[in-house]
Amino acid sequence: MVTYSDIEEKDLPQIIDLYESYLNSGRYIRDSIREKFYKKDYPGVKACDSGEIVGFITWQEGIGFTYPHPELEEEIARIAGERRIYTLDGILLLEEYRSIGISEEMARRSRDMLMKRRVELALAEQWIYPDNVTIPARESLRGVGKAIYEKRVPMFYSELKKYRIRCPLCGSDCKCGALIELLEIGG
Repeated sequence: MVTYSDIEEKDLPQIIDLYESYLNSGRYIRDSIREKFYKKDYPGVKACDSGEIVGFITWQEGIGFTYPHPELEEEIARIAGERRIYTLDGILLLEEYRSIGISEEMARRSRDMLMKRRVELALAEQWIYPDNVTIPARESLRGVGKAIYEKRVPMFYSELKKYRIRCPLCGSDCKCGALIELLEIGG
């Protein structure tokens, strides 16, 4: 049976391991996750089966991408104005647990968590595979809010090598793009 709860300090090693296995890997990623968590503003929801994490959604306060994209960050900041914004830091669900409603439940719970913090906007950097079609997280995030801004950015991760980050599909020479959405929480 799958259970849901908030991410705790004891979960960090498993979250980092899953993140590096399926999303991005490298010291920059590991250090970034730890730093955000210990700032006490890294809310997240995990899904567990028999005590093992099988999925998670994590958020960070403010605007931030996998690595800096200053022009895009400025554009988002202008749109957000004074509204409180959090950025999706990670979303993952192991393949064998997909298509049974777990990601939707994690999204609903994370939306509720953000609403309790009086967050108005959620920024989602969604990975687009090199096929330029597949966006794994897109449907899962529908439960967080309504998109008020959307932008496809080809080759979004082209500078991974500069940050010593590796893409699980492309390695350090990443060809993946990103769909950037600004979601109105609960909208």
